[in-house]
Amino acid sequence: MTAEKLPLADRIFDLLDTDADGRLVEGDYRAGAERLLQSYGMGPHSPKGRALIEAQLALWEREAELMDRDHDGAITREEYRTWFTSEDAPGQVAPELLAMLHAQFNVADKDGDGRLDLQDFAAWRELSGVSARAAAAAFALIDSDGDGAVVWDDFVAASRAHGLPALLFGQV
Repeated sequence: MTAEKLPLADRIFDLLDTDADGRLVEGDYRAGAERLLQSYGMGPHSPKGRALIEAQLALWEREAELMDRDHDGAITREEYRTWFTSEDAPGQVAPELLAMLHAQFNVADKDGDGRLDLQDFAAWRELSGVSARAAAAAFALIDSDGDGAVVWDDFVAASRAHGLPALLFGQV
């Protein structure tokens, strides 16, 4: 295992493990989506809510396929860490992860204009424990034209240039 990747793997695992039982199951992914929606005052049956839950469950299916080595319907911390730090971990971002992030981005876009300003972006990232300072640094990477707002295409381009950990967890 690559030791420097373990803290990030553990941080992500802890965010996903909504009931803190040390195992990731489909229900954790659904509960995580519902918590995000609730924090924005949205329900799971709203258009953005349905899109987020569908994307989150598709991500669960993909991650279970990749990580659940013993096929028991759960991903343990050790299975997650092993995959996250392995050569099998994709160098490029999985489409299911991008779809889930896009759905989250749309939820964070409260006025529906397709853009997040720094305040919106920082509020979204704060839900994952990212400090305002780290969120501002990530926002600066994404807002390459300096107009004070980011659109989804800016986010995708910045993720390719700087990596998702820099943008999502403030590891700039």
